[in-house]
Parts: sequence; structure tokens; C-alpha cells
Amino acid sequence: MGHKKGISRFFATIMYLGYLALGAYIFYMIEAPNEAKERQKIQKVKSNMLEMYPNMPEGARVHLVFPSARYGHLSPATEIGKVVCMIYTAIGIPITLLILALHVDMLTSISNAYKANLFRRLGFQHPFFVRTLHFFSVMVFIVVGTFFLPAWVFYSLEAGWSYLDAIYFCFISLTTVGLGDFVPGLAVQHPHVELYRFLATLYLIMGVTVVMFMMGLATDYYQNCNKGYHVIPVKIIPEKAPILPKDPPAYGDPPPPSYGAIIIPETIDETRLLLS
Repeated sequence: MGHKKGISRFFATIMYLGYLALGAYIFYMIEAPNEAKERQKIQKVKSNMLEMYPNMPEGARVHLVFPSARYGHLSPATEIGKVVCMIYTAIGIPITLLILALHVDMLTSISNAYKANLFRRLGFQHPFFVRTLHFFSVMVFIVVGTFFLPAWVFYSLEAGWSYLDAIYFCFISLTTVGLGDFVPGLAVQHPHVELYRFLATLYLIMGVTVVMFMMGLATDYYQNCNKGYHVIPVKIIPEKAPILPKDPPAYGDPPPPSYGAIIIPETIDETRLLLS
């Protein structure tokens, strides 16, 4: 079952990336002619400025002609582009949520396997300790790998960013607040800047998935951290389970043998997890 889900998840992700690539191509074909006209206008304005203010510093010229970019500074300017954008977004949002849910489910399965391993190694006598160790160890791993390390990469590549700026960008972007006061790849002077922007986009998609998983992990921890186990969960093998008679014993007959009660853990998720 897990193998089939992995294959389905893989092909769904490939199709989603293809949908993104198709959308990029469609918008490029629609907006490119209009963008070429706008660039000609900008070059004309720049030439007029140079004639009027020949001693103006280059940085001031760029700031006047190209205002600071923010999220959403790339938007369709043509009528057909706006219509296509609404249709593409209406289709794309449910697909994006589905893809994110598939990958959150994968991360949850990995996390549950790790938690089950902790219970097996540390025992079921102290469930609060085991759940707390699982929660904080996973959170530290995610925070370092999703925020601090990528922030260091952005800090190294973006000349005008401090490390705090990079962490701020990662947090604001992955939590989908998206103020847009920092946009990667605009001031980077590198022959592979397009690859850098593409990788930054993949990071944002993956990071949003991880943040969604973190929310689910935190919710599960706060709901279940104080729940305990009355007995160690055991796996029932149907072939070896005793079969009780269907008819109740008659008056005076000896009582049926007692096979003991099996108490299931209180958390539905961990019932499936720990008995597997």
C-alpha cells in the first residue's frame, strides 16, 4: 500500500510541476509582446532622464525607472492575461492544496514511524516523555533544515540582506504571510540566476508543505501529550485468538475461561501506529 501511495505521489508531483511549467509558458506567450512595448517605454524614459540630468548617479536612475519590487510586481497587464490568470488560479489552487496534502501525509507517516520506534525503544511507561522527545526533536530538525540553513544560503547570495533579513524572509514566506519586502534573485549578478530563482521557488513550495506538517504535529502533541497507556499495546493474530462459544453458558455450567482484556491506547492515530 505504501509503495503504491509513493508512486501516486511521485506522478502527482510531476504532473503538478508540468502544470506550473505550462502556466509559465502560456503567460510568457501572452504577456511577452506587451512586456517588450513596456521595456521600450522605459528605455525612452531613461534616455530622456539622461538628457535632462546627465550627472545623476546610476543608482538613482535605476530607482526612479524601476521601483522596488514586491510580491505581485509580476502581474498580467493584458485583458486576455487577466482572464487566463483567473482560470489558471481557480484550477491551480485546489491542485496545489492536494499536492501539499499528499506530501504532508508522507511527512506524517515518517514522523509516526519515528515516534513508534521511540515507544518501542523507551517503553510505554512514560508516554509524556516519549511524545515530548519526539515533538521537540522533530521540530529542531525542521527549524534548522527549513529556516536557519536556507536563510544562510540567501544571506550568502543576496548582497543587501543581513542574516536576520534572510531568516525573516524565510519565516514570512513559508507561513504564507508574504509581505514581499524581500524578493530573492532581483539583485543577484550571476550567470545562473534563473536557476537560483527556480530553486528558490521549489524551496518555497517545499517549505510551505513542511510548515503545514509542523502545524499538524503541534496539534497532535498538544492534544495527546498527557494521554497515557493502561497496558502495553499488543498485536492480535486472528489465527491464534481463542474462539468463544456463541451460546451463553447455561445455569450451573462452569464459567468460560477468562482470556484477559486488551486495552487499546486512547489516541486513534497511535492505535494504528503502535499496533502496526
